[in-house]
Amino acid sequence: HNPEHTRNRTMGCFSSKPTADGAYEPSAFASLLVPKKSLYKPAKSSEHALSSPAKILVVATCDGRLKMRNGKVFNAGTHVSELFVPLLHFKSVGFSFDFATVTGKPVVLEMWGFPKKDEAVTGLWRELKPALDKPMKLADARASEYAGIFIPGGHGAMVNLPTSDDLGKLLRDAHEAGQPTITLCHGPAGLTAGTKKDG
Repeated sequence: HNPEHTRNRTMGCFSSKPTADGAYEPSAFASLLVPKKSLYKPAKSSEHALSSPAKILVVATCDGRLKMRNGKVFNAGTHVSELFVPLLHFKSVGFSFDFATVTGKPVVLEMWGFPKKDEAVTGLWRELKPALDKPMKLADARASEYAGIFIPGGHGAMVNLPTSDDLGKLLRDAHEAGQPTITLCHGPAGLTAGTKKDG
């Protein structure tokens, strides 16, 4: 008798099943709760538009395999709405973006959470996909070249960002220069990389 097999058989759509690479995504039932549209609403005025060009460095994960306590792997990544909705607002006032990951490998998105009927999010994803696929390595990023740093949410922020020495240096340099660092939801996990080794 295998209790886990029995549980999976009886839970049906409430159970998560492994994908082709062995990782788990939200169950069919949980997927029904994923919003088809984000809460993005364009600003009604341009009073906050930039007077000169400026860039934001977006730091995201390139590793979406989040190992759980039970040894299984959750198919994580950067949360789609928590990335693109802020970027839509930043873009509306004139910011442009560079992307950076720990290894320089592509940004991993939690595509199971994509708001499929959101035209604004879909449009920006298509526009930025070449940059998402070819980010710079965090080791090559310089805080002084940006107006600020943005670490979006998503479970993947807990995988390899907290242990990145390169992210730690970047965050400390930005802090010492008085540059803003913006983050939300799981993104603050990346801030722990900035903790100095001496405390």
